[in-house]
Amino acid sequence: MMRTAEQNKILSLTVLIQRIIVSLAFAFLAAGETLHLNAFVQNGIDIGLPYSRVLCTAAVIITFISAAGILLGLFFRTLSAAAAVITLFSGFFFFAGSFNKVNIVGTLFALALLAGFIICGPGRYSLDCRMRKKKEKENKRILFR
Repeated sequence: MMRTAEQNKILSLTVLIQRIIVSLAFAFLAAGETLHLNAFVQNGIDIGLPYSRVLCTAAVIITFISAAGILLGLFFRTLSAAAAVITLFSGFFFFAGSFNKVNIVGTLFALALLAGFIICGPGRYSLDCRMRKKKEKENKRILFR
């Protein structure tokens, strides 16, 4: 079934709103991991994760970068996949302590949203879309020389 131009605009606006909400959620997740980094690292050590401090710090940094990339729509699918992997990592190690088991539901919800992002793409209002349009213009210009 073909969508009209108006439906495409509404869909792109909806994806933009979802990107804003998810990127804010991931920024808050990274901020929480940063505030409780010692507990995050200690959970990794308790489980037996080698290089726990380095891996947990890298997870926090990648979460911040993914949040910014998702918000801007830059390298969207790649950063969404990275955020999904880091969410699994964080969900397993950060919530490994007995006090946080209830919060794993939020991790699963984030994974469901990221899976939708990976499938659907960034939408019209993103840097990926602008870069793709610019590249298509350059290719047309080269083709018709």
